[in-house]
Amino acid sequence: MFRRSPLLAALGAAFLAMMMTSCGSPSIPNAGRVLLAIAVTPAFADAQQFGGQVVFTATGTFSVAPSPAPVTFALPYTGGFAVAPNSSNQVIASIVSTGTGTATVQCEAGMSGTVEVGATALANNGTSTIVSGAAQITCP
Repeated sequence: MFRRSPLLAALGAAFLAMMMTSCGSPSIPNAGRVLLAIAVTPAFADAQQFGGQVVFTATGTFSVAPSPAPVTFALPYTGGFAVAPNSSNQVIASIVSTGTGTATVQCEAGMSGTVEVGATALANNGTSTIVSGAAQITCP
């Protein structure tokens, strides 16, 4: 009967862990590449200048290249965009479409004011750390 040495098992596990962290893992894309910050641009947008719709882009600062780069909101950086209601809890703008690292936000008919457009994603640092950024849209 074959008996496995505890030392060899420990060395094998250490080697596998080292390879997963340094080279990535097929089951964990971008292993070791941590999302540090998100910038949402344009930082301030007047929807009236864009026909009532504005395309916002989320750009991430990462621990390793490529950085900065678009935030894809795909594993391991799951998350997305959201539009906050105004101070009276009214929805004055909504997301009408999304793309890779982008969201098109449209003002609701008859509504006016300024609200926040936020982007949030997991950092991929081995914890549940959330990274976020924000911009503002002004509706006519």
